[in-house]
Amino acid sequence: MNALDEVIADLEPVSLEELSGAAALLDRVDRKYFVPRELLGTLLREMQGLRVLEIGGARTFLYRTVYFDSPEFTFFRQHVQRRRHRYKVRTRTYTESGTCMLEVKSKGLRGRTLKERRPHDVDRSDALDDSDREYVSSLIGSDGSDLKPVLQTYYHRTTLSLGEQRVTLDTDLDCENDEQKVTGPQDVLVETKSPDGAGDLDRLLLQHGIRPHSVSKYCIGAALLYPHLHHNDWSRLLRRYWPGATRRRQRPATRRTATTRRG
Repeated sequence: MNALDEVIADLEPVSLEELSGAAALLDRVDRKYFVPRELLGTLLREMQGLRVLEIGGARTFLYRTVYFDSPEFTFFRQHVQRRRHRYKVRTRTYTESGTCMLEVKSKGLRGRTLKERRPHDVDRSDALDDSDREYVSSLIGSDGSDLKPVLQTYYHRTTLSLGEQRVTLDTDLDCENDEQKVTGPQDVLVETKSPDGAGDLDRLLLQHGIRPHSVSKYCIGAALLYPHLHHNDWSRLLRRYWPGATRRRQRPATRRTATTRRG
């Protein structure tokens, strides 16, 4: 067991109901960092008041996310062009519970993230029906009739609670489409979600020289899987954290099970 796993195992638990009530944070400020696993374990040891989401005795969960975009990759281009208002449309499946949500994330005024969501049929997580498209269109302010699934991600997530701040730790990230799969990075993708800017963990990371990155799993996945897309903004990030990214042809209907945590 590595230092990060040891810390997670030692933390006091928090229930989903308590976490949702205290730190739902659907309207928030996000910051993302890449942190080596051993260093992250050491830093989390210094934090007071950390608790970890625990459901049915489990503390790390497998997520599957399907991202939708137009044939012109409108949402991706909004991010590349740093539009003031930009969106992501996705379904997120919580594999252990078998539940699925349709989510629309928007980045707007002063860099705040707003997430709207509703339940979605888990058996059609890679499809949108007419009702779904009307829902999405009402939130993005334009026609969503041409949206299609363009990639999906799998990763393991551990969620921490620290007062009003929520922290997610994502590991073992895979990005794939119908043609190929890309794996990486080795570091933990740490995301802090706060109601009003930087929290205690942000300040601790900064003290150790770890600065936030402007990064999106969707944009990184699209840049890796669709190399024709313009992605200069992330070229340095890709070279550093996905050096010689492992790509392989994807076999149809490949699915990862939720029973084993890798690494």
